[in-house]
Formats: sequence, C-alpha cells, structure tokens
Amino acid sequence: MSAAAAAAPTAAVAAPPEWARFLASLRRARARLTEDPATRLSLAQYLLIAPLLDTPTRSVGELAANAGVASPTATRMLDGLQRDGLVGRETAAHDRRSVALRLTPEGRRVVAADRARYQAKGAELFAALEPAERAQAARLLSRLADLMEDL
Repeated sequence: MSAAAAAAPTAAVAAPPEWARFLASLRRARARLTEDPATRLSLAQYLLIAPLLDTPTRSVGELAANAGVASPTATRMLDGLQRDGLVGRETAAHDRRSVALRLTPEGRRVVAADRARYQAKGAELFAALEPAERAQAARLLSRLADLMEDL
C-alpha cells in the first residue's frame, strides 16, 4: 500500500458533486486539446512518447508504464508513430534482444510543439487563479495525483 493510501481516511466519504463535474470538464477539455488543428498527436500518443524528449531512448515497456497502457497497446501505437516518421527503433546498446525507441528529428519537433501547447494551456488555467488559489491548487493536484495512483 502506498503512503497516499495509508494516509487516506478509513471512513467512507462520498465524493462531492464537484468531482463528477471536474471529471466531465476534464474529458471535454481533453477532447478540445486534441481537436486543435495545430496538435498533431492524440493525447495518448503524446503521453506515450513525450518522455523521449527528456531521455533520448527508452524501451517499449518503460514508455508503456509511464503512459499507463499495456505493452501491446504501446507497441501498436508506436508502430503507427514509426510509420508516420515520428519514432525510430534501434537495438538497445545494453541488450541486443531489446529495442530502444527514439524520436526522429520530426518527432522531436512535433512532441516539443505539443508540449509547449499543453504547458501554455496549463499556465493559462493557473493564471486565472489568485496566488493563494494557485498554491492551494498545486498542493491539491499533487495530493490527488498520488491518491489516483492507488485507484
């Protein structure tokens, strides 16, 4: 059990109606983000390969775990991204049986552009909050993210 789960209250507490409202709003915002004509990747694709901006090569398993998808799902997504010229596969230096994935120059450009767009949207949301609300939101989002890992 994680520290977040251990710290969770044991008495049953009903989620407030704002929770359902937040989830619905999040789903609609996610759809709008990927409908943006400037965005080339779906959010699922972006979440799968964005770590390659920071770490030049990763395995399918690492990318899948990070994105919260099964390895076979990640493999299918990566096949399409490879066909689109955004990722490349190479034999891993540490184990010839393993495959390391990397962004192509075009993939690096696309992922960096999508990252900048997503970060700008997040900054826009936080800018609409008062300074005290920003601090509180950051604290609560971090806590909720930890708790959601145990769902």
